[in-house]
Amino acid sequence: MEKKEVAKSPEERAVNDFTEIVYKLYRGMRNGVEFGKSFRSRSRETPLFLYETGLIAALSFIYAKTEDADKKTYKLISDYIAKRETARKLEILNSTEGGYAAYLYLLLLEVSRLIPGKGIDPGNPLSCINALIGSERLLAILPSLLMPYLLEVKRLAEALLPSG
Repeated sequence: MEKKEVAKSPEERAVNDFTEIVYKLYRGMRNGVEFGKSFRSRSRETPLFLYETGLIAALSFIYAKTEDADKKTYKLISDYIAKRETARKLEILNSTEGGYAAYLYLLLLEVSRLIPGKGIDPGNPLSCINALIGSERLLAILPSLLMPYLLEVKRLAEALLPSG
């Protein structure tokens, strides 16, 4: 993602991130149906899941679902966004795991913007989770702060990605 002026509202940031990351990935795949369906499902389920389980548990769960240990799905998304990986491997992301990885990246990207002093690096989910541990007050309010962004991502996913 190229450096742009930071969008002022969470909804504007969501539109920019969805367009520049998710939709670009989806359109870059020959047949991104599995990726699209998975991302759309994540965008519908995760906002409530954050409230039910808490941010740390939700992040850990989503990260586990990326199958990063075996398939390096999250690393591939992170490298692609950082322009360290070319589009030739995009078909690997056309999976349920790819949808989880893209959603987790957007979630961590917005968390990093909301709390810039915590050193949240969306490219490294485990360090993000570790950086948030022990910040009980922050963890209590972050789901509410994330909602406008996540709900806009949900609306865009419902409009532009295939349903499952």
